[in-house]
Amino acid sequence: MILLLSGARHLTAHQIDKIFVAFAVLCLWAVLHMVIHEIGHILAAWMVGSEIKQVGMNLLGPFVRRTSAKTPGRNVFVALAGPGVNILTWVVFTICGLPHAWIALYIGVLNLLPLPHSDFMKSVEYLQNKQ
Repeated sequence: MILLLSGARHLTAHQIDKIFVAFAVLCLWAVLHMVIHEIGHILAAWMVGSEIKQVGMNLLGPFVRRTSAKTPGRNVFVALAGPGVNILTWVVFTICGLPHAWIALYIGVLNLLPLPHSDFMKSVEYLQNKQ
């Protein structure tokens, strides 16, 4: 339907199927990189002694709820571990020639932007609240 509205009426059913499959594959890679991102938070939380209370998904995406890491620096470490793991994954995927490495970089950088609910903003809140 979207393809028809955008003026792509000349596409065959086979071409539309290929576009759908390519989009589905991209979505699967994005889910993989989101899971890797959350694993980064979980591993960092365990490293600083935080207890994982909940791992889930909401409208904003996947999330990890945990106990405080006791110091602002440790909380910042946990918050930035997700984007850090994404950037590390991007490097490894790029060196190994694996497909769709850019998705890991995109997720990592997006979470380092000063946007509401981003890992960067959570880090700023931890440093401001001194918790």
